Amino acid sequence: MVKTWNMKILAFSGSNSRTSINQELIKYSTQFLNVPVDIIDLRDYELPMFSIEEEEQNGHSNVLMSLYNTVIGYYAYIIAIPEHNGNFPAFFKNVLDWLTRVERSFFRGKPILLLNASPGPNGGKSVLSIAEKSFPFFDGNVIDTFSLPQFGSFITDKKINIEQTEIIIKINDSIEKFEQSLKFEYAKA
Repeated sequence: MVKTWNMKILAFSGSNSRTSINQELIKYSTQFLNVPVDIIDLRDYELPMFSIEEEEQNGHSNVLMSLYNTVIGYYAYIIAIPEHNGNFPAFFKNVLDWLTRVERSFFRGKPILLLNASPGPNGGKSVLSIAEKSFPFFDGNVIDTFSLPQFGSFITDKKINIEQTEIIIKINDSIEKFEQSLKFEYAKA
């Protein structure tokens, strides 16, 4: 296990839903971490739909710069990405588009754990695969992925309740890999 260091993790979901199952997965999974974690809601950073014209006319908003400064201020990330038609939701893609306009490599080589909760049996594997392939373009260091398929079967009283040993082992393995990468990053700092 990793000791608690003076290192913080940023966790968020790529969903703009008030009842996001991916935001619930963020809350559930971060309880297993042995390092401090801050959870944000991307809905608090309202950005217009990206276009070159929008950027030329209005530049980078204070909201965008606030989000950018928040993101770059952390040592690592846990990101739960919903799957819409086999890809990123438009909301999350828009956030990525804006962040890359401030700095293409905004992840700055920092470790990332990718998560997905899905109501279907595929468990968002398509969107996780896309993120694994595209995040390196933003200098993201994807350490591992975890998907929770058939999310509805793990809800009790509006909270995640996982009792299946194999799923608990998988999420713990992903978190352990992530924490081991943090040890390495901490040693470099």
